[in-house]
Amino acid sequence: MPARSQTTSHANEPSSTISFADVAHQTIIFDKADESSRLILELVDSRWVQRLRRLRQTGNTCLVYMFAEHSRFGHSLGVAYLANRLMKNLAKISAEQVRPFQNAVAAAALLHDLGHVAPGSHLGEKIWSPEGKTAHEEVSMRAVREDPEISRILKRYGAELPELVAKILGGDETLPAWTVAILSGGGWNADRGNWTIVDSAMASVSYGRYNVFALLDAFRLSDAGELVLQESRLDALTHFFVARDSMYRQVYQHRVTQAVDMVAEKLVLRIRDLIDQLRAGKPGEVTTELSKVGIFVDPVMSAALLSRNYGSELELDQIFKMTEGWWSYHVERWCDSKDEIVADLASRLRDRRLLKTIRTDIRVKSGTGSSSIADRAMIERATTTARELGFDPRYYVFEIAGLDRHRGKVEELPQVLLDNGDLVDVPSVEPLIGELMLRPESPRTWVAVPKEVKERLGRIR
Repeated sequence: MPARSQTTSHANEPSSTISFADVAHQTIIFDKADESSRLILELVDSRWVQRLRRLRQTGNTCLVYMFAEHSRFGHSLGVAYLANRLMKNLAKISAEQVRPFQNAVAAAALLHDLGHVAPGSHLGEKIWSPEGKTAHEEVSMRAVREDPEISRILKRYGAELPELVAKILGGDETLPAWTVAILSGGGWNADRGNWTIVDSAMASVSYGRYNVFALLDAFRLSDAGELVLQESRLDALTHFFVARDSMYRQVYQHRVTQAVDMVAEKLVLRIRDLIDQLRAGKPGEVTTELSKVGIFVDPVMSAALLSRNYGSELELDQIFKMTEGWWSYHVERWCDSKDEIVADLASRLRDRRLLKTIRTDIRVKSGTGSSSIADRAMIERATTTARELGFDPRYYVFEIAGLDRHRGKVEELPQVLLDNGDLVDVPSVEPLIGELMLRPESPRTWVAVPKEVKERLGRIR
């Protein structure tokens, strides 16, 4: 018999690539032979990154779009993938500019959302920082600088890396502009570029789809270190702006989602009001005071309720525990509170007994077209009716506005690199993008009220 051929000595070596099934791109792959990819994979296994699995990406949107229950983890991994892929493209042409910052940008892309807290990420920012002083980026920077595990991993790739990653997250202006723009720049960036597609897919809608890889291939670095876009793929940027605008208007700013968010805010407001009443200006232990009305709070919730700026006032280990499970457990316990308002608002969240919305903006014709004004009379009738039916308007009547929060912001868009080598502003060659950045003069408005109030007002839908 002929001798069997011998396998090569490398045939059984494990693959250097790690792949993840991904709803946006089907599969995303990181190659351990590549240093920045290897760094991402090491950070993925850290406890702070794994914590992202316990934070909702789109908050209460799942109560409107039932499958939108995905976490921050998949999104963050996708952002790291897009950022790393973009840097590899840029390095082919501008290696000297990219190489010193490649690991830092890759790590920042993965770690950018570490500072989010429950409930619902951005909603949590509003609830636990009512004065608006905390942004999740600040807490992410704290985690990078203070968490020993993350710091240890980063320092294996450079002693200065933790501080450099923190500076990128903070948008430090001393850094080359492209290092910040990839993650948080105006127009398209890896963060927006990922959640637009992922959130669209998980909400089972098509609004957020666009040609992401065409954009990645079209970016270049200018001599000044700025991210610029080749004119030939301006259509892909336009498509992205349309997708982002549609996602905000149809998903993120859905009036029912906003109404649910307000119930969560009013629930915490009610508990804070009770704390003020029970303590009557005297210092006291929050857990003990709230137990008098059957409201359970653990030490972390106690600290969060008393905080006005959770990002700086709470310990990092306390913030670590502020996950969706932590919040849901408290809501479950609050359903049994002796305080009727707390029990009712908590059960509305748990059981999806949502408040109803009534459109309150009135279209008014003018010489230049039409605008809208708030129907103050309807809002006043809703307030009076709620009080008559036993609902305290402080907790059960509130206005919602379709403010198009993504519009009207000052965004420094990437310049367009024309075929002749000139750099021009985006709106000068694509007016539609300029229009999509403008905020409407008259927002859509609603008032949210209990079902009983809406029915008493004679509104059926």
